[in-house]
Amino acid sequence: MRDENIKISHSSFICIKSNVQNTYVRVLIFVAKNAKKFTCTSRSDIVNSEDMQAILIANNKIQREILLFNIYNEKSQNADDEQLYTIERELAKVMLNSEQKIIIIKDFNAHHSWWNAKISNSIKTKALINWVNLHKCNLINTSDIDTYHSYSSQSSSILDLAFASKNMCNHIKNWHIDENANTEFNHEVILFTIVTKKMKLIENLLNASYNLQKVNWKDFDEHLQKTKDKMIIKMQRITSLKAKVIYLTECIKNTVKLFVFKQRICAKSKLWWNNKLIKMQKTLSSKKWIWKRCRKNDAWAEIVQMRNSYHDAIKLIKN
Repeated sequence: MRDENIKISHSSFICIKSNVQNTYVRVLIFVAKNAKKFTCTSRSDIVNSEDMQAILIANNKIQREILLFNIYNEKSQNADDEQLYTIERELAKVMLNSEQKIIIIKDFNAHHSWWNAKISNSIKTKALINWVNLHKCNLINTSDIDTYHSYSSQSSSILDLAFASKNMCNHIKNWHIDENANTEFNHEVILFTIVTKKMKLIENLLNASYNLQKVNWKDFDEHLQKTKDKMIIKMQRITSLKAKVIYLTECIKNTVKLFVFKQRICAKSKLWWNNKLIKMQKTLSSKKWIWKRCRKNDAWAEIVQMRNSYHDAIKLIKN
């Protein structure tokens, strides 16, 4: 994206981008609008680059703000600049307080045995390793899990990485590839959760909220009325107040599961989306899952065929 005056609007997300002039911006951060308990502030005073950005994530239950770096490790687009990669020309200049909580994510285009046991000769990692060691950062990825699949060369590698400072590592849980998410890109969708001492759980911002506008409240109420007597009898038999609260909570949760559905964050931006595309997306994800585990040519051919059909269906509906 070259024009710095272009505004990216989305019904469910706020876009944060670097304020750079006369160059393509190659990194963007999107913050869910329903994450109202968090404040995300761009820190262009720390770094302001087309290939790297920093935001400060704050919440009244987080003891210290989290500084998040979003990096695309690539050569500069400016021919007058020395052709260094982003980590060398931008990240290496950033020196932070040892108490600062740090998370560094995105496409590093770097190869090292730390995250990929198949690598014997490291590529584009010296500056990165030096920086993460200096700031006492650890790898968040589960080692040896591919994050990128090339459709042209039928190969896989680990390009998308996440690092966190020592004071953040114990709070980051459940790093994983979302096998059900399928994008039009070769990179996997990666999720992880942040848990702190002061708050039980910080939900991943990709988690959808409940779609209360489409609830059939009549059916919801009728179900509660039908099960009310049974609940009351059970409550009378429970002596512990804590156990009563737990039981009542589970009853409400079960009713919610029956009648209240999760809202799709991108629903408003994809009015053309339909059940056929959902089925095709699931089929494509399934075929990818099979190929990742068997690595056979016929399985790959099925992926390519399904992917082409899926993209053709999207183009047809859009037009």
